[in-house]
Amino acid sequence: MMRNALSRLAATVVAAGVVSAALLGGATSVQAVTATGSTSAQATTTSASTTDTAAATGTTAATGSLAATGTIAATGTDVNDFTFNSFSGDYTLGRDAQGHSTLTTVETLDAQFPTSNQNHGIQRAIPTKYDGHPTDVHIVSVTDGDGNARSYTTDTKDDLLFVTVAADDYVHGSQVYVLTYTQTNVTQYFANTNDDEFYWDTNGTAWQQPFTSVTATVHVPADLASALTGSASCYWGYSGSSTTCDIAQTSGSGAGTADASDTTFTTTPQALDAEQNVTVSIGFRPGTFTARDDSFFASPAAIAALIFTVLAVLVAIGSIILRFTVLKDAPGRPTIIAEYTVPKGVNLMLASVIIKADKRAPAASFVSLAVRHNIQIVEQEKSGWGGTTYWLRLTSLDGLDDTELELVKLLFGESVQLGAWKQIEKQDTPLGKGIFALMQGMRRRVVTEGFVRGGTTLISALFALGVIVFGGLAFLTASAALSDDFGGAVPFILIGVCIVAAITVFVAGFKKPLTAKGAELRDYIKGLELYIRLAEKDRFAMLQSPEGALKTQVNAPDWGQVVKIYEKLLPYAVLLNLETEWAKVLGTYYENLGSQPDWYGGNVGAFNAGLFVGTIASLSNVVDASLASSTSSSSSGGSGGGGFSGGGGGGGGGGGV
Repeated sequence: MMRNALSRLAATVVAAGVVSAALLGGATSVQAVTATGSTSAQATTTSASTTDTAAATGTTAATGSLAATGTIAATGTDVNDFTFNSFSGDYTLGRDAQGHSTLTTVETLDAQFPTSNQNHGIQRAIPTKYDGHPTDVHIVSVTDGDGNARSYTTDTKDDLLFVTVAADDYVHGSQVYVLTYTQTNVTQYFANTNDDEFYWDTNGTAWQQPFTSVTATVHVPADLASALTGSASCYWGYSGSSTTCDIAQTSGSGAGTADASDTTFTTTPQALDAEQNVTVSIGFRPGTFTARDDSFFASPAAIAALIFTVLAVLVAIGSIILRFTVLKDAPGRPTIIAEYTVPKGVNLMLASVIIKADKRAPAASFVSLAVRHNIQIVEQEKSGWGGTTYWLRLTSLDGLDDTELELVKLLFGESVQLGAWKQIEKQDTPLGKGIFALMQGMRRRVVTEGFVRGGTTLISALFALGVIVFGGLAFLTASAALSDDFGGAVPFILIGVCIVAAITVFVAGFKKPLTAKGAELRDYIKGLELYIRLAEKDRFAMLQSPEGALKTQVNAPDWGQVVKIYEKLLPYAVLLNLETEWAKVLGTYYENLGSQPDWYGGNVGAFNAGLFVGTIASLSNVVDASLASSTSSSSSGGSGGGGFSGGGGGGGGGGGV
């Protein structure tokens, strides 16, 4: 015991030195093989890529790969630096009560390890799927050549079952490993041969070691032998190779008849290089085997996914009902009436929250400050590449409410010095963050001031929790069905339905309804929109009406007063995304009067209505942009001679540990 412990300690020290040398570009010994598959002499190279290749092919090459699969890490230069004396695959086909194909595989691998303390054993990688569906791999036993059990561990990753057979101590020389395992649904119908086929890779193309001899024996029992078509093929070589090998039919008679007896197919021994494989293909009459039922309702997981999806949809429907009952806005005006004066005591940011036009609030607020003579907007041509830039100049603090004053401070600084300038840039992260925080505060304020009803968050959260739970369970069960190749595209559709259900819940279920006060303001703003969209003669007729004259104190000939009224509506036109249309109206009045707005310093000389329209639209766009910144199988059979190595099921690979 003490000697073993000391040996392990010494080996660990050696391993640490080897790893350090590898990191510094040390040499790694690899096995060279001839093109015919025979093993040549040992060769030394400075490349360490063997371990990377083994990891990429699903085999285990070094301690890092072993750690990833949870198996034993060996000490030595390269655990894949060994050879195989032979690989013998013994396959017994069968058919269960439902007619599905079954397979019992006995693999005998004779590994030749070096005399140095390098390996603890081998790792076999067995594909768990064929033609996209699982084959239900079950390990029956792992023994040595005399039938004595060997200890092993398993791990599944990337559709491969890794069977690690590792001793506590190092192994040397010839070591025999016998793996017995069963599978189901191992045959497939191929249209090009019109046969059911057992099209199977034996050792597999992912081994890093050469094999002196590879043989395969396939046993077909009497009840299946009567369905043999007489077509059988063997292929060998690298993946995709169509080079044939000999396969003999023995110990059977009456193939293709009701008097058939057990039949055996045996391939001739074949020497293989690393990554080469032997594939066998045996044909049966179509319908010999029952195809795997991969329909939707054949999978409990798929059925569960359907149930959970229905529940998620019901939650979504419930959220829609919630939207139109508990979360319904208070009734507003029975009829929308055109309004031509701005609402009193309401700033543009509050109005934007009520009509859900938050993104237009900053630009509208800037224009509002301008037409009220708190700031001046100055348009300036850029030098160099051209274009236009906009500056804001603080001219007055009169009439500002708390929110507007905070906006002014964001623009011009806490000192709010009159005459201060602020350039509106394409990207202004500090300003964007500040306005975002201001809008967040306004969303809380509309609740406290009685425009929006709060207290519905808990109900909405329960609906959200329901759709998340049911949608999540549907996703997990649908994914399980897809992983086992059940249901075709239906599980994908169910996942999509759950996503739509979740979106519905979060859109419909998370609404804060307007109170009567909020609904009144919303409809008032709709009245402003109606007025802005009216034809000019209708707007002017309304101004001349007794009610209009009383509200606005305007006389028909007083065109200058009309300009002032229209100016006050410009910020709401910006908020409603109607600034271009309204600027045309306003600009025409300025032009006819031979004047220009004193809050705008864009044009030089006589006022130009066209330039004014472009300025207002461009300013809105600039402000918006500024704040926004802030294992696969063959598709054809091989029993008739058209196959290739690596084209069947089974196979896989492995390596040393």
